Amino acid sequence: MLRDGYEQVSVDDIAREAGIGRTTFFRYFKSKPGVVWSAFDDTISWLAQNLTEKKEHPGILDAVRESIVLSTRSAIYNSDVWLERFRLLDSSAELRADAYDHWERWASTVATFVATRTGLSPQDAIPMAIAGAARGMFLSELRNWLNTDDDREDILNRLDHNLRTVFTAFSGLLAEP
Repeated sequence: MLRDGYEQVSVDDIAREAGIGRTTFFRYFKSKPGVVWSAFDDTISWLAQNLTEKKEHPGILDAVRESIVLSTRSAIYNSDVWLERFRLLDSSAELRADAYDHWERWASTVATFVATRTGLSPQDAIPMAIAGAARGMFLSELRNWLNTDDDREDILNRLDHNLRTVFTAFSGLLAEP
């Protein structure tokens, strides 16, 4: 897909390259976009796991920031093409059509954590604002990477710094336990 373009690659091409049949392909993926989105879905799972492990962390926003950076670290170091997949996700009209659901699940993971820690509903303004800001920073750093030669550590350091800066502005909204 990176070499030939997302639109030019068919499910048959993917199955042939993987040495499997169409039936096997559809046993693992619901669709062609699922091949590309699956790694992002894994990142959402890592984020949820990291947040769960930080349920007793004294600072809500620090726990969110650390979990986002850690799940991103896992994603970009566990796959040589995770960042390149983002290039496909951000440039293909077909993949962008699925983006809303995936990004909403990502943000919902953050909002649910914040809500659980504050006693608010995940749909309340504060958890949603924090989740939206975090998603904005995450997406901004991924898009920034598209236009730079930055390495993985540069991305992670910038993500951590920018989340810390934005969350500092939000800290007054939370009554930390």
